[in-house]
Amino acid sequence: MRKVYLPDIQPHMYLARDIYHFNGLLLKAGTGNLNRYLNSLSNLGIAFLYINDDLSEGIDIPDAVAEETRVKCKDALQDTLFHFRTEGSLDTAHITEAVDSLIDDLFTRKDILVSLSDIATTDDNTLVHSINTTIYALLIGKRLELNPTEMHVLAEGAILHDIGKTLLDPKILFKTTPLTKEEFAHIQNHPLQGYQALQQNPLLSELSRLLALQHHERLDGSGYPYHLKGNEIHRFSKILAIADIYDALTSERCYRKGMSNYQAYETLMAECGDKIDAELLHIFFNSIAIYPNGSIVNLSNGLRGIVKAQNEKAPFRPIIRVIDDVHYEEVKLYDLDLLQNLSVIIMR
Repeated sequence: MRKVYLPDIQPHMYLARDIYHFNGLLLKAGTGNLNRYLNSLSNLGIAFLYINDDLSEGIDIPDAVAEETRVKCKDALQDTLFHFRTEGSLDTAHITEAVDSLIDDLFTRKDILVSLSDIATTDDNTLVHSINTTIYALLIGKRLELNPTEMHVLAEGAILHDIGKTLLDPKILFKTTPLTKEEFAHIQNHPLQGYQALQQNPLLSELSRLLALQHHERLDGSGYPYHLKGNEIHRFSKILAIADIYDALTSERCYRKGMSNYQAYETLMAECGDKIDAELLHIFFNSIAIYPNGSIVNLSNGLRGIVKAQNEKAPFRPIIRVIDDVHYEEVKLYDLDLLQNLSVIIMR
């Protein structure tokens, strides 16, 4: 299995993972002749697919949670947000069940370097972002050995952290051109509006609400809405900030291509210590794949390859399935373990 952007899809490739629009199945894994669907997929805002072909045979792309759990979470969050928008009340019973399923999944799966692989359409990227952000936050919480109650509070706050955006002007929220000062101020209202919305539900803990309020605060006081600094920001909010930023940077949008995991790593490291908690960021980057399985990479020896597997203690030195295409008529495939071949590095 490997990740391929739509313009590079070839007739011999087969879809490796189901594609959903909200919770409706669009295309089932195993579908061939993918070129006939490319225009429709592009119109939905889908930029890439996971495919199987001879080059990627046997390569697995591990996800932190099962597909069934993702679908359950999307369904719960979609229903909760729809009910909030239409009725003005907040019923989180389904959210509670969904986050418990997420936590159970994370604790029953092996500790591996993961790369979240859900494909979002333009219409449901808010749902996918909220779920991805929750999973990333829980990965940090798991490494910190938070107790079950703490994990549940962290998950509830994370999955609902952007509920305030449902109260914003959609023309501003989804604007693809630069925001004016007034428009950005409007966007900055969403943490406080989200906190106030979550206050309507007495079953939510105050800390879960606080995560919605503080997820855009930064250590140096440059965040919003209250410009809190350092220890004025709850530790769980610092966790959520890392998860939120990372998923936003790496997610594909209709108006921009997502960063690679490595580019997002560099971006976050540039703000490490000043804006983002250094200890928590280190824990996070020991939980995810910097170069995800199935990614095409260029090597310093001039060759190209597909990331085949991870070396858990060395996230920058994965195992590469090299594609030696010097002789086009006879492509040779072999594995190169970058942990054992230190003279070779990934260039991009």
